[in-house]
Amino acid sequence: MIHSISKNMRNILIIGFALLLSSCALFPRDSLPEQAIKPLEQLEPQLDTKASQISDEWWKAFGDPQLNRLISLGLKNSPSLETSGARIVAAQAMLDTEKAAFLPQIGVSGQLDREQLSQNYIFVPGMPVYTGYGLASASLNWSIDIWGKQKKYFDAAKNQVIAAQANYRASQLLLATTIARIYLDYDRMTQARALFTRDADLKKSLYQIARDKQRTGLADAIQVNQRQVEFETAEANLSQANLGVKMLQHQLAALVQEGPSWGETLNAPTLKVVGLGLPEVIPSNLLERRPDLQALLSQIDVAKLQLDGAKLEYLPDVNLAGFIGVQSFGISQLFNSRSQQFSIGPAISLPIFDGGAIAANITGKESARNQAIANYQEQLVQALRDVADGVGSMRSSQANFESYKTTFQSAKSNYEIARQRAKVGISSQEAVLTTEQSYLAQGQNFADAKAKMLTANVVLVQALGGSYLQHSKKSD
Repeated sequence: MIHSISKNMRNILIIGFALLLSSCALFPRDSLPEQAIKPLEQLEPQLDTKASQISDEWWKAFGDPQLNRLISLGLKNSPSLETSGARIVAAQAMLDTEKAAFLPQIGVSGQLDREQLSQNYIFVPGMPVYTGYGLASASLNWSIDIWGKQKKYFDAAKNQVIAAQANYRASQLLLATTIARIYLDYDRMTQARALFTRDADLKKSLYQIARDKQRTGLADAIQVNQRQVEFETAEANLSQANLGVKMLQHQLAALVQEGPSWGETLNAPTLKVVGLGLPEVIPSNLLERRPDLQALLSQIDVAKLQLDGAKLEYLPDVNLAGFIGVQSFGISQLFNSRSQQFSIGPAISLPIFDGGAIAANITGKESARNQAIANYQEQLVQALRDVADGVGSMRSSQANFESYKTTFQSAKSNYEIARQRAKVGISSQEAVLTTEQSYLAQGQNFADAKAKMLTANVVLVQALGGSYLQHSKKSD
């Protein structure tokens, strides 16, 4: 009796000690304190917190059907977007896997054997040596998430899907802005080609005039040679412009997954300069909609939820387990009422000595959480800088555009005056051609200023994660 009591006490002490060790580990101290996320309004107090109108198809503001078609084809055919889409499918599959943990797992099994029993082992006298064995059963295993651990992992998987979707939108934005920027270069080069074509014709005429003057003694060889150099330079510029146009056509074709010959069928762009109407202060909701920042925020949520789930690994898992079926020696007796069997009840497992695996996992999850926070904070600061630089570039390029527009219009007016004077005989054809040279040069400057302003617009769109409010005002 005393021995029995002593044995029971020893068992109780062992169990109590094990539970004490387990309970001490239920609430482990964070080895890596959580880093704080600095709010956007603290990083940049000058942001406007009011909501602002946004447009997903921002490129349509340029009013060029060909650009709309190129971006539509690019978004439809891009292999990189297919890869991003596959990541969404993979994340959704992981979510479905976590969701399955909430549902009862039910299975069935069966077995039929013809056996020879060993007469030198466990053998019931009178039992036939050769007999049949049968088993048919259905099993149940249902995880009862009493601590919410599975719910944490499920919510983390949901945020992984959200992050994958945000990354997909980020890929779309990058592809659309890339196509738009190449298209703007294509527009600038086609305008340059047209100007160089006219410039080559003009300088050829000036070269011919200089040669005619030389024959009449009104010009020397130096003037003729200078005109010849100018003409040959203009032809070289035209050749480079033709090559540049073809290369940009090929690049656009590659971006929409088409061949070079397809790209060479592209028409000259018909872009319109829109009144961009930059707000004095960029609304914060535009910056917050950047898909890459949204993906990073979701990754922070994933890391925190996975950390919370890892901490709950110290608590016991409780499952409801059971089975029902029939089992017998002798197949003829398999479905006899006396062959029935069943079992049902809770199954509890509690980690006590795990060699530090749970604690190491928690430390790893803490590190992943802090890394996700640091990545977001770094990208947010970079985004603020990109927006500030983009706004500054937009304002500067708009001012330059307006300045070159005025200069171009003045050069055009001078050219028209020179033509009118030549018609009434008070100005020579050479003077008209010389004035046109200045007009063409200012036209090139104006085209470059237009391209820089529109490119700055696209860069700002990318920095903001989408379009900002634009007015309907348009100018030539």
